[in-house]
Amino acid sequence: MRQTGIFAVALIGVLAIAAPAFADFGAIAYDNASCAFGRSWNYTTQAEAASKATAECNHPGCRVIASIGPRQCGALAVTPNCRGFGWATRPSKDAAELKAMQDCQRDNPGQCSVKVSDCNR
Repeated sequence: MRQTGIFAVALIGVLAIAAPAFADFGAIAYDNASCAFGRSWNYTTQAEAASKATAECNHPGCRVIASIGPRQCGALAVTPNCRGFGWATRPSKDAAELKAMQDCQRDNPGQCSVKVSDCNR
């Protein structure tokens, strides 16, 4: 019995080390004064995702505008002058892009385009 208990504990330890970490968080950062943006996907925490997106954006005015959760997609649509933008998170990439475009187009008809979109695992 004792050997079985030790084996079970050892096996659980090996499985815990071998199991993949879930990477479910993403973010989109944007600065509408410079048109700079940054994005991140599949990070283990929301804080890591936000930090990566903000660092990639690399402008003083960059702010996280979208926090993207597990199995979610995010998109950012902007106008050529950078002032108008829309963003969204949705279960599919197409749905996120459509909503981001709709939000951007609401005040900027015909001027918006998707800058970035992707999905977490």
